[in-house]
Amino acid sequence: MKERLRAGIPDYILSLIDVLANAHHRGYAVGGCVRDLLLGRVPDDFDMTASAHPEALIEIFTGAGYKVIPTGLAHGTVTVLAEGHPVEITTHRTDGSYTDSRHPDAVTFTESVEDDLARRDFTVNAMAYHPEIGLIDPFGGQRDLADGIIRAVGEPCQRFGEDALRILRCFRFAAKLGFEIEEHTLQGTAALAARLRDIAVERILAELCKLLEAPGAVRALLAMDRAGVLPYVLPDTVPDRALIEALDALPSEAELRLAALLSRTGTAAAEALCRRLHASNAFIKQVGGYLAALAAPLPTDAYTARRFLCHHFGQEEGGLALHRALNGKDVAEALALVRQVRRDRTAVELRRLALNGRELQEQVGVPPAETGKLLLYLQDQVWREPACNRRETLISLARQYLQKENNRV
Repeated sequence: MKERLRAGIPDYILSLIDVLANAHHRGYAVGGCVRDLLLGRVPDDFDMTASAHPEALIEIFTGAGYKVIPTGLAHGTVTVLAEGHPVEITTHRTDGSYTDSRHPDAVTFTESVEDDLARRDFTVNAMAYHPEIGLIDPFGGQRDLADGIIRAVGEPCQRFGEDALRILRCFRFAAKLGFEIEEHTLQGTAALAARLRDIAVERILAELCKLLEAPGAVRALLAMDRAGVLPYVLPDTVPDRALIEALDALPSEAELRLAALLSRTGTAAAEALCRRLHASNAFIKQVGGYLAALAAPLPTDAYTARRFLCHHFGQEEGGLALHRALNGKDVAEALALVRQVRRDRTAVELRRLALNGRELQEQVGVPPAETGKLLLYLQDQVWREPACNRRETLISLARQYLQKENNRV
């Protein structure tokens, strides 16, 4: 095991550990990177903890030629740029009280890496590694990894009371790793769920999106539902079990899966919820677009496929996936039609019509107030017969349309 961990630690991390050792301090790889290495995964990044105080960390690494950024001195964190990689190094610490349910009011630096690990959220994240000492695992994280369990370090209510975002992180890690949540820990999420009201909605959305994209999203969401946590994440729109289980039939895209969970609320209500969570405009548009595509009829021929693609471009395949997952419809034919008209470029947008609004007004004499309506009519004709998308043909169609309208009057 020691050799396996050692082989997974990149040279730039080992160099940082050596720099600290030369200054008579110890540095450790810590947290998620150690967890991932034990699981045989490649970590996204590497964090470190060290015995040196933050001011000493700045002095040590600056003196060794590294660029150091004082990213969180109050909490003991500096960022060292090592071979182009930003590495957060945090002094061993213990945390004081958390009056805002998110950040410690004060921290106390310590010489003990075990004390530092004791303040962390879950046992699988409370491990450190040093190339000479090996794995430091005072809370059984390696055992819980082997057993597939998410367990709070120490008393769950204390951990969640310190930082309520850990409640969502608990379910997110369970979803990401495919683990079960230890019962006492799950009870802690239920007991402290209301503390999520104190967490910034942006952080809630970020954790929810990571959970939705994870392989075990369905099981984690069902656990959230059992624990009574979902109402604090999706207020007034808690999805039922059938909607949650439908996610397994969808690609692991956060916007698409959230659209499925919100599909019974309507597009307007779903978009309003996304705004309450301070989602970006692009995110809101994507969710709303998927729901609009879900509400549209399935394409049955080339014409309706062109119309569907133009109305729901960018969300067309996601919308069809929602039809299949939520309504049990066979969308194979519709999907083939949509892909075909996308390939042959016959789903003509207004900007690709061979005639624009100004030309319509000049050539046909249509009033400006009626121009948009006439353009939509011409677009529909081109969807029916793509060969119509020629300037003279469109002028002729426009004149015929106006003649019929005048005859009605």
